Amino acid sequence: MTNDPDISSLMKAAAERQRAVAALQKQYEQSESIPTEQLVLDMRELLSTERVVLDAIITLFVKLGHDEHRPVNPSLG
Repeated sequence: MTNDPDISSLMKAAAERQRAVAALQKQYEQSESIPTEQLVLDMRELLSTERVVLDAIITLFVKLGHDEHRPVNPSLG
């Protein structure tokens, strides 16, 4: 299952999300004040990366759910 493209997508999305959060933390630590408009844009970006991660998780769970209901040996039906 380690070569599963859904797991690969999830891992990639999670890594991208972590990088986005770390970049924002670093940016905010170095700034004394952040304009409200920039804060809103940054939060929207984080929400979009969160959505990618959640979509990947949902896709994986749906696939796993379908796999549970599938017979192990289709010829035995």
